[in-house]
Formats: sequence, structure tokens, C-alpha cells
Amino acid sequence: MNGLTDPASDTPWNEPVLATIVAAAAVSMLVATIWLMRRRSRDGRGAAAICLAVSVALHALLIYALPSLKRWGGGQSTLDSVVYDPGAGELTITNFDPQLEPDSAATPDSPSKAASMIAPLPVAMSIEAVPPQTASVLEATGERSDDVSARLPTALASSRQPEADANRTEDFLSQWLSADADVVASKTQPSPGSPPPTPASIPHSVPGLSDADFAHRAGDAKRLALMATGGDENTEAAVEAALKWLAADQRPDGSWDPVSSGAGRETLTLGTDRGGAGKSATHGLTGLALLSMLGAGNTHLEGPYADSVRRGLTFLIQTQHPDGSLAGNASLYESNYCHGMAALAMCEAAAMTNDPSAMRTAGAAVRYTLAMQHPATGGWRYAKGDAGDLSQLGWQVMVMDSGRRASIAVSPHSMAAASRFLRSVRAGQHGGLACYRPGESPTRTMTAEALATRLLLDETVPANEIEEAEAFLLRQPPGVGKDNYYGWYYTSLALHQLQDDAWTRWNDAMKSRLIARQMPGGSWPTDEEWGGYGGRVYTTAMATMCLEVYYRHAIRGTELKALSAEAAPSPGTTKTR
Repeated sequence: MNGLTDPASDTPWNEPVLATIVAAAAVSMLVATIWLMRRRSRDGRGAAAICLAVSVALHALLIYALPSLKRWGGGQSTLDSVVYDPGAGELTITNFDPQLEPDSAATPDSPSKAASMIAPLPVAMSIEAVPPQTASVLEATGERSDDVSARLPTALASSRQPEADANRTEDFLSQWLSADADVVASKTQPSPGSPPPTPASIPHSVPGLSDADFAHRAGDAKRLALMATGGDENTEAAVEAALKWLAADQRPDGSWDPVSSGAGRETLTLGTDRGGAGKSATHGLTGLALLSMLGAGNTHLEGPYADSVRRGLTFLIQTQHPDGSLAGNASLYESNYCHGMAALAMCEAAAMTNDPSAMRTAGAAVRYTLAMQHPATGGWRYAKGDAGDLSQLGWQVMVMDSGRRASIAVSPHSMAAASRFLRSVRAGQHGGLACYRPGESPTRTMTAEALATRLLLDETVPANEIEEAEAFLLRQPPGVGKDNYYGWYYTSLALHQLQDDAWTRWNDAMKSRLIARQMPGGSWPTDEEWGGYGGRVYTTAMATMCLEVYYRHAIRGTELKALSAEAAPSPGTTKTR
């Protein structure tokens, strides 16, 4: 019975064979009574009387015992006398169908179990609580009372503790990378003196990831991409510590809380009073946290943070508005940002898993994005009908692109209109710079966002525009001026696609600054450009995505050829992407 135990199962009347024998005997005695009565002899009548008495007694016994015959003929026992044994049977569910009931045997305190058997939750039901050991409250400093640094990989812990023993055993990340050294040597260095692995040598097919753009996020492809494009065990240790912190900070309902993470603090960034925007950005922070987990190869089906991803996606599915918006209760300044971040997370999950529930939610979210686009300018801003700004456009265009990768219909007219808006905000001598809105002065963050969007959409960017943008961005690398994780995120996405000297210089500065600034618990402080509005979940998720850049997206144009010619162009030549 797969774990269902009936307390009355020890009665003999629960045996269908015995019950059948008694019933047959009762009927046989009745038949014998009729036969003997037809003989009309005195002896026959006496025997008939005896048979009749026995038959009546057997029938009475059956009637009396009938309530105990709970399985006679294959019937089921009544539920009010059933005791459930959770260890006796399990149901494995691999898709994210909100109509299915959760597996009560799957508990959040079993990480290995959750990674291999993640049960979906129906849209209407509440989500299980976070395990007590990961649900400790934030202290006054914003860090958790349980010191995650005690469990950090050696590479990260040693960067915080210079006094650590230099001879201690290599951390698991070093072993993870070195384990692939022979594979790299055999696949990309067939003979002594061959060049190191290049992006073109990275596998482009990873089981479990259905879209090639995200195929570097797990397995051998992830390890090779990390080594080939500038990452190392220190960046991975920082990512792992950050994901642990984010998982511990997740609320029982699957979301991430703006208030407890310090969001909504007005800092008058760029001289604008935004009314403490960020206090209601629950869906935006949830989207960013999920993006950082998805970026490291976790989905609701697999990965060490599969349960966190599942609960986060379920929260978004449960709270999607009828019109498809995933903004939650965000205010005017937050709303489209929150929708874009949450919708991008849902679209990436849909593209990576082809899950039906994620696909449905992502499809509705993409349709909302399309409905919010300005019909003439092709842009997005705070409300429907706004002419648009470049900061909003980057998120919405990535929603459309990831939606297409999940086989969600996106009108070519909408993509063309977005490209039209991108052209309207170009600036600089060659058009390689970009501004927030048409006619304004160019900024580094907007230049990076425009370049990243164009490259990730496979737009051909002339070499002189790339060089102008790179020179502008490298005037203020990480460590110079105020930290800006938002700007660094888009700059890393753009330059990582180019894999040239500008990328090397930027990446070295970014790695050094981010690893130095990460706090012992795994999070990043909020004293950067937008940290007052976004809080610690925002800064941690954005910094994490910067350090996941090595494998977040496939490098365009590397499936069939190496980047060596573009990475080191000969004198007098230019490159076009």
C-alpha cells in the first residue's frame, strides 16, 4: 500500500480467502437444505434442518463481520483509520506544474534530495518554510548571525584571513578546476606548445540546458568557459558564498524582502529624489536573486539551490497580475524595473528547462512587456505611453530575447522598434557612446548597457564604435570612483563578448575590486551607486552576476571559429562585431 497502514489489518476477516470460503459454505448449506427437503423422507428433513441452521449461522456471521471486510474484493480501507508512513513511498516529480500537489516526503533540509527530486507547488497554496538553520534574522549590520565565512571555500576564506595556514589543503573549487585540466589539455592542447583553451573550444551542449545561449552554465562547459575567459577559483568561491547568503535570506514564501535587506533608502543619486524607491521592490529583488542562481546553472530541477529557485519561481507564478505583469506592488519608479528583472528570470528558467508552468508565466510576462513598449519611439519607461529611457530598455529587450529562446512569440516589429530607440540615444564622435534619453549627455553605464544589448542581440557593431565605447568605459574601471554594480554588470556583459585587451583590463580590475569588497558572510555592502535603493540583496545579486559573466551567455560567433584574430588584431586592422 506504499506506506498506508490499516490498524485493523490483523483481523482474520481482512483475509479475502477466508471470507470467500465462509460465504461459499453458507451458500452450499442453503443448496443442500433445498436438496434434502425435496427427498421428503424423515431423515432427509432432519438433515435439511441441520444444513439450514448452519447456513443461517454462516450468513449471520458474514452480516455481523461485514464492517470488518475492508479489503474484500480488492476494496480500499477508510481514510480515517489510515496512518501515513513518510518513509515507505515517494513520488518523483520533475516538472513545475502548479496544478500538481507537492511531494510531502521532499523536505527542504535534505539538499541532496531536493537537487534530485524537486516537487512543484500549486499556485494557490502557501510555500513551506525555510529550514531553521538557514532562516536566521539579519543583525544590525545586515549580516546573518550564523557566520557563513566559517563554511567558505579556502580560496575565499584566505582572502579574508591573511593569517590562515598557507599549507592547508586546496579547496574544493581548486579541485573542481584542476579536475578538468586533463580534459582541457586533451581537447584544446593536442600537442606541447598549443595555445590555452579559447571560447571556441568550449562545448556548446550541456544536458539539462535546452538553449545554447545558456549552455555554459553547468558541467564541463562551465569549467572550460571559466578558465578560457578570465574566471578562476577565487571568483567561483565568491559566487558560491554569495549564493549561500542569498539562499539563507530568502523568505518562507519564496521571495526576497526589500525592507529587511535595507532597500528603499533615499540617496538622491544623480540628484533625483525617487521617494525612497525600492521599499516595494519585492519582485525585482526576487528576480535578481533568481537570475544569480540561474546564472550559476541552478534551475528548479537541478543544482544545489534547486529548492530556492523552485520556491522563488513559484512566488512569481502565484503573484503574476492578470495582465501578465510581474511587478507585484512596486511603485511607479520601481514597477517596470521589477517586472523586467522578474520576467527575465522567468524567461531564462523557461528557456533552460522548457517547463510548462514557467513557459506559461513567461509568455504572459513577455506579452506585458510588448504592450508597455512605446509604439513610436520603441522605448520603455515608468508607465505605458512614456517615450522611454535606455536603462529600462536593456531589461525589456533581454526579456524579449530570452522569451524567444524559450519559443515565445515576439514580434519582429517590436525588436526593430527597440533598435530604433537604441539608435536615438547614440552619442560620441562615432556613435559608440550612449545616453539615458535622446539629447542628454552620454554616461558610462548607458554606454555599457547599449553596447551589451547590441552585442547580445547579434547586432553588427562597427569597430570604431566599439573602440570609442571601450576607451570611454576604461577611463573609470572598477576601483576608480564610486562603485556601481549596475554599470559593471552591463560593462562586463559587453566586454566579455569582445574578448580583447579591453576585456582583460576590465576583468582584472573588476575581479580584484569585487572580491576585496565582499563581506565575510558572502554579501556585498550597500555603499555603492544604487545600493541605498536596492539594499543588500540587490548589491549581492548584481555583484554575483558580474562574477558569473564568464559563463552566463555564450560568446557570439564562436561556435565555428576561435576568437584569436579578434582578440589580437594585427596593426592597422579593425574588428566588427
